[in-house]
Amino acid sequence: MTNKLWCVKLIKPLKGNRLPIQELCTELGLTVQYKPAIVPNTSHFNSQLHKIKNLIHVQPLVIAPNPYPYADHPFLAPNGVFYPSADKLETINQKYGNTSGVID
Repeated sequence: MTNKLWCVKLIKPLKGNRLPIQELCTELGLTVQYKPAIVPNTSHFNSQLHKIKNLIHVQPLVIAPNPYPYADHPFLAPNGVFYPSADKLETINQKYGNTSGVID
């Protein structure tokens, strides 16, 4: 099963890179180092991510089968696992599929 979303993190600073590269990172929401951004897994976005592959870390976004037990709000763990709120879990699984089989 192919994931529909990527969890992307900027792992190197933007300073010192060409302006088009900096603008591309800003468009993708990659402005703060190590802050995750969610990017669709489409050919258009994959080609953009390929242009900045030396600056980023990409991993599939995995939707957990259960809400995070210690929070009442959605939570994105550092390993790319998204724990949705309990009331939205069914809707998210219908829209993006159940990806919980690939959780570490």
